[in-house]
Amino acid sequence: MGLLCAKLCDCCCYHQTISCCRTSSPAMEEFQVLILGPSGSGKTELGHRLSRVSRDRDDQEATNGVRCYRMKSAEEPIAQLQLTEVGGNVEMQRLWKHYYASSHALIYCFDLGADPMVMQGTFSLLTDCLVGTQLAGKPVLLVASRHRVGVQLYDVEYAFGLEELAKSCDCPLLICHMDETEDLHRGIRWLCHQLMARKSQLDQRIRYDVNMQVWQRRKRSLLPSAKLAQVHRHRFRRQTRKILPAIQGFGGTKKRPSTAPSKIFFVNSHPED
Repeated sequence: MGLLCAKLCDCCCYHQTISCCRTSSPAMEEFQVLILGPSGSGKTELGHRLSRVSRDRDDQEATNGVRCYRMKSAEEPIAQLQLTEVGGNVEMQRLWKHYYASSHALIYCFDLGADPMVMQGTFSLLTDCLVGTQLAGKPVLLVASRHRVGVQLYDVEYAFGLEELAKSCDCPLLICHMDETEDLHRGIRWLCHQLMARKSQLDQRIRYDVNMQVWQRRKRSLLPSAKLAQVHRHRFRRQTRKILPAIQGFGGTKKRPSTAPSKIFFVNSHPED
């Protein structure tokens, strides 16, 4: 019996040693990243490059909906990015705001080869996405597509006041180029560092924004016709009591009370002579 107990103890110690020596890999952090930009700015191409999924030759039309991609950073810090691309036409731009609350960061694409006036409208649209919205305070990666002779990325940054925009919205911002592989990798590494450094803050922010969004949606569904501002006075209406009609000579009316007899009899207390 003592020998059996000794063997059991040895086995238990062996298994405990094995379990302690095993190093459990930490869970990979996941982040929701939103890809926005005007139509034809290279959002779909960027999504395929980051996810390392080849794009079909017949899939060259502008996105008129939502596409989802997934990428894993190859370098430190290791993170899993869930990429959501939303179409950039005028109709789809109205839906962008519905994706702000649940996103940890923004990747904004623009065409570097476009005319200056077109680029001005592109960055005005970026301003609308950041100022006073749920994207304020979140990391923003600007990705340029195509090239323009004599135009550099720092020229775009200073010409359109992107640094001032980032400071006003408290958004860490970096600009890179899609066609330059090393520069794109630099931008993704920067984005992953920003996400890992701000993870707890961003998670708390997302929970708050999503809860507020759900509450606003529920409020609109329950009170579709602005009933919140109305006082419900007629739901529990009290029965109004009618005051008895005024007697003759009171209040200027000649109505008699409803409880009065139809005729008044005078009783003569004096005997007849």
